[in-house]
Amino acid sequence: MTGRGMWGVGMWVVAGGVALAVSGFAPVVTLTRSAALRRPSPPSAVPSPYPADSLARLAVVRDVFRATRRPPSLAYDPQRAVAPPEPQVPKPVLALLGIVAGAEATAVIEGFPGTDGARVVRVGDVLSGLRVKQIASDRVLIVGMDTTWMLRVREPWKP
Repeated sequence: MTGRGMWGVGMWVVAGGVALAVSGFAPVVTLTRSAALRRPSPPSAVPSPYPADSLARLAVVRDVFRATRRPPSLAYDPQRAVAPPEPQVPKPVLALLGIVAGAEATAVIEGFPGTDGARVVRVGDVLSGLRVKQIASDRVLIVGMDTTWMLRVREPWKP
């Protein structure tokens, strides 16, 4: 370190020492004459109650426990949670009875909603909202009602 650098460090050390010495002797609070002569309150004096309900009111108005500090878009309703959920439409039980291969494959399927008995379908047919997507030699793919059915021909001789 050069002489000039040592001089700067020395000045900082001296200034810090002076600041500590002055702060040690300086009073923290200056008392006025009237404050010094005033008597402390007697220990039997009951302090006035603090209005704690004002804090609760403030917390509710400003929504301090919510990240956005705003009220929710949907008010709490305990009766809404009690209401039963809307029943969903049951998914049909489809059964593939047979497949006829050829230039345009067809399949015989039973269990479409709103129809009695079996129906003969081709690729692209839509019955009761269910679309036939694929007919292969051993399976049929049907899509609809948020479900995909992969139907295979039932072989009674296999368990």
